[in-house]
Amino acid sequence: MSERKQESNLSLVWELVLYIILIFSIVGLPFLNGLYYSYSDDSQVFLFRKSNSVFWGQEFKGVVNSYFIISLILLILLPVIAYFIHDSFEKKGYPFLASLQSFLIHLSCSVILIYAAFSLTIQTVYYNLGFGVYLCLLIYMVHMYSDLKDIRNMIEQRNSLREENQLENKVVSEKK
Repeated sequence: MSERKQESNLSLVWELVLYIILIFSIVGLPFLNGLYYSYSDDSQVFLFRKSNSVFWGQEFKGVVNSYFIISLILLILLPVIAYFIHDSFEKKGYPFLASLQSFLIHLSCSVILIYAAFSLTIQTVYYNLGFGVYLCLLIYMVHMYSDLKDIRNMIEQRNSLREENQLENKVVSEKK
């Protein structure tokens, strides 16, 4: 019992660290790089920092609309919602559903991030994605890998229990 509690606390610490890195990458890392410029700090575009940012720059004035703002809010809130739903399903005794919903929410975050980032790059031709986008995607991929690993372990455990039960039934029927 104490090992399980310690594991969940460690999981919470890792979740907090990944979430802080996610927020830092959204707020502080460049999301776009100038394609025709050198990769200096002047050619990098941030979401919030500097005068040529996505939210305060004149160049992106027509791009930042309600879709982009809602996407950004979802990218920040969905991982928190996924953690709490995962935790509540785990406490209710549904670990498979917990891992499955967490995987699907992080997958949807990845898709939303890709659509939001490409909506910036399509309308401004000479930009490509910066490493802030890739770091966010990496964080979502870490979550998805962890959830898929949990799902795979549960399926393998269930299949091994089923095979053991079939062998036991076969042995009992042979004894009769």
